[in-house]
Amino acid sequence: MNHLNELPPSRVLAKLRRGEPAFSAKACYADPELVEAIASSGVDAVWLCQEHRRLDPSLFCSLIQACRLGGADALVRVKPADHTDLAWLLEAGARGILLPKVTTVEEVRRVVEMMRYPPLGRRGWDAIHADSAFGRLPAEAYLAHANANTFLAVQIEEPEAVEQVEEIAALPGVDLLFVGPADLTLNLGSLGSRELLEPVLERGGRACRAHGKAAAIPCLPQEAAGYVERGFTFLNVASDFRCVATGLQSALTAAGVVRETPPR
Repeated sequence: MNHLNELPPSRVLAKLRRGEPAFSAKACYADPELVEAIASSGVDAVWLCQEHRRLDPSLFCSLIQACRLGGADALVRVKPADHTDLAWLLEAGARGILLPKVTTVEEVRRVVEMMRYPPLGRRGWDAIHADSAFGRLPAEAYLAHANANTFLAVQIEEPEAVEQVEEIAALPGVDLLFVGPADLTLNLGSLGSRELLEPVLERGGRACRAHGKAAAIPCLPQEAAGYVERGFTFLNVASDFRCVATGLQSALTAAGVVRETPPR
């Protein structure tokens, strides 16, 4: 039996390798059924977050499993300055790691080493988990599949990362440069400033084109086509929180409900 059939390839990498844009949605709520619903909606990846949430590891594994059941890649944003704890996320089936608050090239290089098996990195061996079809794959087939279907997205949101964006893009093992507009402009002095954001988008885009990496950004759905035209090929276009908030507002507005200010 070919157990590789139990491990479909990364949807994100498959699209990027075909030159097609890939789309994700962020899951803000820790509900496996909701995450599976998002994953099965047609998105290529579900963005799960450890940076702003502190969840029990067993629950987080269930969220990754929900992505697998729904047919989308799990893209996990890990905790800042604590990038050594990656193995269990990859073993649970996470396809991608989203690296926030990056300030040095060396930091990214260490993460690449922890994510890739030799000869591409120094990831440790424990092939009895979901990412190896629970030990049913021959070792060589599993190693090749894991290295070919695991991706790293580096967030460009710190001034230090902006100044080193070309060096970061040049690193083997880095697949996407993910601009974080909110933190980036906040760190540069003015939250949401397009004047501050645009030079970084241009510089990051040039670095991606020069080194064959994908440019990524979160944006509103109506902005996606414009970013694709500019060369961005990974776009987060939704979140469960925003869908709930906008859906409720639309429903209440249509029903004529006027929101009252709650008493303090």
